[in-house]
Amino acid sequence: MKTLGLSNEHYSIYGALTAVVIVLAACLSLPLDLPLGESFWDTYIYIDGAHRLSVGQEIYKDFHAPVGPLNYILFDLVSAAFPHGNVALVIQWCLMLVTLPVMAVICHHALERGAFAAFALLLPYLMFSILPFNIMSWNAFPGVDGFAYYNRHSAVLLYLLIAALFFVRSRAALIGLVSVLLLTLAFVKINGFAVAGLILAFALATRRIGIATSAIIAALCLSVAAVLELLTGSVSAYLHSVLRLLANNETILLSKLVTTVSARFDVIFAASLLAAYLLASRYWGATNLLAAFDHDHPRTSTPNRLDQDWLWLGVMIVADIVFESQNFGGAAFVSVWPFLLVLFLATVPERRARLSPLIVLIALVSLPTVTKMLHSTARAAATSVRDVSIETENLPTSMRFSAKALTVDAARKARPVLINGRETYEGYADANILPAYWLYFDHRFQVTVLKTMDEAIEAIRAREALLDRHYEVIDVRDFANPITAVMGRTPARGVSIGGDPYRAVLPLTDEEAEALSQTDIVLLPICPVTAARKKLISDYARAYEGFTRIRLTDCFEALEHPRYTTQ
Repeated sequence: MKTLGLSNEHYSIYGALTAVVIVLAACLSLPLDLPLGESFWDTYIYIDGAHRLSVGQEIYKDFHAPVGPLNYILFDLVSAAFPHGNVALVIQWCLMLVTLPVMAVICHHALERGAFAAFALLLPYLMFSILPFNIMSWNAFPGVDGFAYYNRHSAVLLYLLIAALFFVRSRAALIGLVSVLLLTLAFVKINGFAVAGLILAFALATRRIGIATSAIIAALCLSVAAVLELLTGSVSAYLHSVLRLLANNETILLSKLVTTVSARFDVIFAASLLAAYLLASRYWGATNLLAAFDHDHPRTSTPNRLDQDWLWLGVMIVADIVFESQNFGGAAFVSVWPFLLVLFLATVPERRARLSPLIVLIALVSLPTVTKMLHSTARAAATSVRDVSIETENLPTSMRFSAKALTVDAARKARPVLINGRETYEGYADANILPAYWLYFDHRFQVTVLKTMDEAIEAIRAREALLDRHYEVIDVRDFANPITAVMGRTPARGVSIGGDPYRAVLPLTDEEAEALSQTDIVLLPICPVTAARKKLISDYARAYEGFTRIRLTDCFEALEHPRYTTQ
């Protein structure tokens, strides 16, 4: 059946996408309790960054962020439409405002090769776009991974870029898709954009993308960037912030490459074996699988002799290692999957059926990632049935989470130890080590963070009522500051959100110190005191000269502006 030029396969694809949108919208309309996972810091960054933009602060001018502004803009749009949607799901799914239409166009073109090709591209995209989990975990207990969202987003964008390069034959569609993906990568996280540049440079060298097509894509991207710069000045500010971050991290880049290779050795080794097998196949007389893939669907620009299957796979391995080294913990190496599908489709059916070395190696590259993702999902879903809600009184329904009763009870019992043992934790901090190596990945710690933030909000309101004061400008000397968003107050200007003082906090300028000195109250979490929290205070100390240190709760101290000492 064909209607309006659409086949049954088209209706299947578009029907599946429509069903996904309906299900996701229904989930965001409900106040769901998700199982709290490890290192939930990045979740609070999104809340903090989006709130700052909503109150009129300019990113990279009034505050610095470790990623691009599009993350916070998309999150703000989706959270405004679904105010009760769990914040972790809103963050995970907000990029689908961009990627879902892109995927629909790619699937439309992939259907030229049959429904199998289109669904083989669609299903992995949906899995990595929808499921809020990383490939790697550092905790024995399952839970939603509240960090590395932008790493997972960048991995999906690179996945779509590779899919577009090989499955889209229309020049106009390719120009539009690559331009959208490049701009999105640039304004999500710049190193994803840099890796995309490496892939596209090789595509240009092989003439898989023609020179004229590349020039048009470059012109479109530069034009959009120029318009944004003229209207907002944000592009130059973004680039300046990126350069400052690079200067702050240049000594650790090489060590991260080594860490990536060791952590993802399973996939890297299998992919390297596959590339070696493809190269060896040339000497055994086998044809280039890319030529076979293009045979019945020729391209406008004919690829040259560099367009070899083993070379392409080698470039993708290098690109993914570089990407993962700067985005550790996300979903790297999934961008190679569309290329694996290319190799599979280019293989004659008889060879697929007898499980040739090529098919086995393709499985070895892809299966570790998909099994880890599905395993994390299944465990979180199965064990969350017995979880208990983390009770809070001042946090919105969008920040409702659950945890094991054992975890919640352990966090409660640990509170007196954290409070009364402060001298011990000060000693750990002075030695620049954590009291436990995986402290931030410990679910008990994340429960404590959530509970103590709730208590701090209550204490601020009580202090304001008692002393007839109003703290409008509030800062938190920690990784992020979601408290101002929850309270509807104004966050302090001049800070770096995502405040890892060893990587992401930029040196304080005189102008930023002056802006910070106008803060009404600065919250200092002390359960427990850590080296990072102490360094954040010392790095910003000159902005708080004359402030009075007070005890707000058992787990929060605060610095109060000097104006309040005379009241």
